[in-house]
Amino acid sequence: MFNLIKKKKYTKNLVNLIWMVMLGVSAMIFTNSVSADERLFTYSYEADAVLPKGGWEFEQWVTLKEGKDEGKFHRWEFREEMEYGLTDRLTTAVYLNFRDTAVDMEGDANDSEAFEFKGVSSEWKYMLLSPHVYPIGVLLYLEVGYDGEELELEEKLILERILTERWTLVGNIIGEEEWEYEDEGTATEGVLALTAGLSYKLNDNWAVGLELVNHREYPEYEEEEHSAYFLGPNIHYGNGKWWTTLTVLPQIYGEPETEDNLQLEEHERLEVRWLTGINF
Repeated sequence: MFNLIKKKKYTKNLVNLIWMVMLGVSAMIFTNSVSADERLFTYSYEADAVLPKGGWEFEQWVTLKEGKDEGKFHRWEFREEMEYGLTDRLTTAVYLNFRDTAVDMEGDANDSEAFEFKGVSSEWKYMLLSPHVYPIGVLLYLEVGYDGEELELEEKLILERILTERWTLVGNIIGEEEWEYEDEGTATEGVLALTAGLSYKLNDNWAVGLELVNHREYPEYEEEEHSAYFLGPNIHYGNGKWWTTLTVLPQIYGEPETEDNLQLEEHERLEVRWLTGINF
């Protein structure tokens, strides 16, 4: 019986992966007549990541988080985003958020598997300075999310430097505030994240790069509870009609350490994120 349950869990993960690949292939086939803005990174935003006035864009996000300090852990996160350009500098968006989690603790009776709707998010981006005009581009970002139990507020300061025609450097400073409403009261938490990305354009269509992410959490806005660093490569393709970017981020260091200099209680051993964007 236990083997049958495990087989079902891994079969579902395989189905999720197949669905993700089919979505990307469909985007390639059916978007020959549209144009799209391109994101060179999946964890960092660029300062020119705004749509022209009246422009629409659909983005599909797929994130896999894999591996804990014991047992088996798989989490798929899906975000469907629709963006609209209010002006040439101001873009707004709405997200639908979903999560599928499977936990297998090697025979533990508390093993679980759940698919959840994680609420709706509203995003606002305003470009202060274009990196194509100024030495450093600057973008302000605000996102509000609510799922019925938890309210999240996220702010980002996004910086971009176009080093040469082929090299692009970005950095994001991210703050998050979370309020979780429980029977005994409201639990609060602060998050500080720093991301950076370096990308090199191989030609007009392909680019490769490197992304760095550091994530820190502060329950009740007090002492830091944990921190984790992720570093890994990405690859990007865009043809002026649609684009797609994939990043693979293994955790390289975390504290307090749980195993191999990693923080695997609150974070995962590996994160993989795939974005596909279509403008119309």
